[in-house]
Amino acid sequence: MDQLSSANYSTEELQRLVRSVTFFKDIAKLSPAQFDLILTVCRFVQASAGEAVMRKGDTANELFFLLKGQMSVSADDDTSLNLIHPGEVFGTLSMVTGRSRSATVKAESDVVLLSIDYKYFNDINDYSLVTLNTKLVAYRMLVHNIRWTLELNKMQDPTHELVPKLLKMPIYTGPKDSPEELASLHKQSCLLADLLCQWNESLIEAQPA
Repeated sequence: MDQLSSANYSTEELQRLVRSVTFFKDIAKLSPAQFDLILTVCRFVQASAGEAVMRKGDTANELFFLLKGQMSVSADDDTSLNLIHPGEVFGTLSMVTGRSRSATVKAESDVVLLSIDYKYFNDINDYSLVTLNTKLVAYRMLVHNIRWTLELNKMQDPTHELVPKLLKMPIYTGPKDSPEELASLHKQSCLLADLLCQWNESLIEAQPA
C-alpha cells in the first residue's frame, strides 16, 4: 500500500471521490471548514489487486474509506465474509473495540483509499479539532455500518443464537444533535461491535475441520 501522489490523481478528482462518500458529503454540508480541516489529517493511499490492506491480528489505528475499486473481507484464508464497494467504510470494529484487526481485507482490483487515524474520534468529549456535529455523523455511520452487517447476517441465518441479542439492542430516544446522543451512539457502537465479533467467530467455528 503506497501513498497516492498528485501524479496519479488531481486535487479535483480526489475531491470528487471523497464527496461521493456519504460521511464526507454530510460533513461538507454541515461545515465546509470542518470538511477541509478533516481532509488535512487524512491520507490518500492506493493498493494493487491481490494486496492485503489489513490482515487479521494486525494492530490498528486507522479507519478506511474505499474511494475506487473493490475489496473482499475474510475471517481467514477460507471464510469469505463480504465485499466492500466504493463509498463504504471498513476498519470499524477495531476502532470501536480497540482490538486488533478481526478480518483480512484484500484488494480485488486496484483501489484508492482514504484513511484517518482513530484518535480524532475516540474521545467523544474532545471537540478541539473535530466538532460535536462531525462526531455525531461519524458515530451514526459506525452504528449504521455495524448494525447493517448484523442485519445481513440475520437475514442469512434468522435462527442464529445471537439474533435475540441483536433484537434487544438499545435505540436512543433523547434529544437529537446533543452530547447525550453522541454518548448513546458510542455505547451502541461498542455493543454492536462486540456482537458482530461474536458472530464472526461463530462462523469460523462452524467451518468443517
